[in-house]
Amino acid sequence: MVRKKFIHLVQADPHKTIYSVARELWKNGYNSILSEFGFYDSKYSQFSGHCHQCTPALGLVLHALGFSVSYLECFRIREHFTSTSIIEQIPPTEELNAAVRDEFCSIKRIPYCCLEVMIDGKPYYLTGKHLKPKDDGAVALLTPKCYRDFVGVFKHQNDFSKSGIYLKADISNDGRIIWMKQTYNDKEPELFAEFLRMNLI
Repeated sequence: MVRKKFIHLVQADPHKTIYSVARELWKNGYNSILSEFGFYDSKYSQFSGHCHQCTPALGLVLHALGFSVSYLECFRIREHFTSTSIIEQIPPTEELNAAVRDEFCSIKRIPYCCLEVMIDGKPYYLTGKHLKPKDDGAVALLTPKCYRDFVGVFKHQNDFSKSGIYLKADISNDGRIIWMKQTYNDKEPELFAEFLRMNLI
């Protein structure tokens, strides 16, 4: 069902396909996937644009269209990451948003997630949440420093040297993916580290 619904977006250039799917899902695609394959947790049974709704749904569609996709569950870590530093998880008790602090404490982490998509043997990292349609194009919702140097088909609207869809990712000395999230409302960037990898099959 998923493949049939989105197969018209497949193009010869895989970057164009990913970009098209990421845009198209905001046009009721996320709603339909959530209603068909959605969560059992009643709190998130309705689509709200939550990262843990968008990103798995995007991964499902890309996998159905033939991409090799891994879902990476992450937790927030302290300070700027270097390849030799020790990853220190920020305890959820330090979450500033009181509306979600108790929920984060119950799962023992400040969560986020991203996808790893393989193209020609190389990994690319993205979330479903941070690219939205605008007019005939799209807009990247994170600041340019969160994204890798430009590759693919979509440039960041505020810095054409950066991708507007693929996250900049580092690898820790224990092999974890580390990435940065900073929306235009955030005073400081937040760093997230992979702690669980699920390969879509």
